Amino acid sequence: MSLFYISSSRFLSSSLIRRQRLWLNPRFLSSNSYNNDLLQVEKQQTNEKRSPRIRRYHYYLISIATGALIGTIYALRQVRKHEGVLPEYVTNAEVLERKAMENRPTPVPVTKRIRFDSSPRIPFPYKLTLYQYVTCPFCCKVRAFLNYNRIPYDIVEVNSVTHAETRWSLYNKVPIVVVENERIQLNDSSEIISAIESYLRHPTKSFKDVVKLYRSIVEKDRKGNLFFNYPDRFDIVQPLIDDLVKNDETLAKKIDETRGFFARFFSRSKPVPIQNVVEPKIEPISKENDQFERQWRQWVDDKFIHVLSPNIYCTIRQSINTFQWFSRAGDWEEIFPWYQRWIIVYLGAIVMRAVANRLKKKYNLNDDVRVSLYECGDEWAEAVGDKDFLGGSQPNVADLNVYGILTAIEGCQAFDDLMNHSKIRGWFDRMKALVEPHRLST
Repeated sequence: MSLFYISSSRFLSSSLIRRQRLWLNPRFLSSNSYNNDLLQVEKQQTNEKRSPRIRRYHYYLISIATGALIGTIYALRQVRKHEGVLPEYVTNAEVLERKAMENRPTPVPVTKRIRFDSSPRIPFPYKLTLYQYVTCPFCCKVRAFLNYNRIPYDIVEVNSVTHAETRWSLYNKVPIVVVENERIQLNDSSEIISAIESYLRHPTKSFKDVVKLYRSIVEKDRKGNLFFNYPDRFDIVQPLIDDLVKNDETLAKKIDETRGFFARFFSRSKPVPIQNVVEPKIEPISKENDQFERQWRQWVDDKFIHVLSPNIYCTIRQSINTFQWFSRAGDWEEIFPWYQRWIIVYLGAIVMRAVANRLKKKYNLNDDVRVSLYECGDEWAEAVGDKDFLGGSQPNVADLNVYGILTAIEGCQAFDDLMNHSKIRGWFDRMKALVEPHRLST
């Protein structure tokens, strides 16, 4: 009976009523059981007072444990994603490129072989393969540089939709240049040009002796995509003295003079002459001219090149016309099947029209994008001034870069408008007369 009273009392909201019911019914309870029941009731009341606080503590502990579990799972997933790759590409980016070169298919699907009717301006003993889009401004920069210096090279035209020709490479952009003799992969148009120009000015025993002086930073985003950054891409580097190819000590002394006193005093290397090698006949470039050239090369990549796409894709009609010209200029009829060519032309025109709008906003171009194009043309013409070229009597690397990106739009309406509404035409005609005449395609 006591259990009945106790159990029924639990459903009553007031603790006072429960106590009274137990006190008024002692006849049903023995003294011992009566005292035990009272103790249970008092204990239950104490627990009820503490229960809200205890529940809060339980919630806190559960929340902390859940958060720790989620954080641990996320951290393990991130570690697993980067496991075996993160330490390797952070410490040694060359490992990635070497592995990519091992996966490069052979034979190389060469589209064209570019040769010249005269010898190179400066001897360059390496065989080059250029992976490109024919009208990509960055690829055109590289071609203009190689054509001017009359350096033979092979071309692999990359399908801009499938990218089948460059799937072996972790660097998912073009241009890519492969130095076949030493199986070296060069990325980024500015770094490609800088590395070859550095060799032409100061030939080394191996092309690797030049490439090792350029830093390559590879990062990985949250989606696992690799990003390649080349902070020295505009620099014309000066190789180590021991790596130089030279007839006598003259060239080494010229470079040694540019170093500081302490660097010369504590240097362990001494010029060692190597016979039967011709020193390149190239005029030395002062630090001021080198910095001036670097400044305008950077201007091309940071400003001028970003004005082109919004101009050649400014309407759907001009976008389609641009891709049709790309097809003719790149001989796509001989390279790609008709259905791939149709997809590239029409689908590419629609996509690039949307991209052009985003670029216009991103780079804060004029509402009439032609105005921004004319301003860049006049800015370059003003920098050239009364000289034939920015480099003086002969074009420098910045001249070749500007000429290269303009050849990318040479068959478009935007190019004709630029020639007719800016002061750049005279300079462009002089550049074309120097760069193009000796080229042969096979």
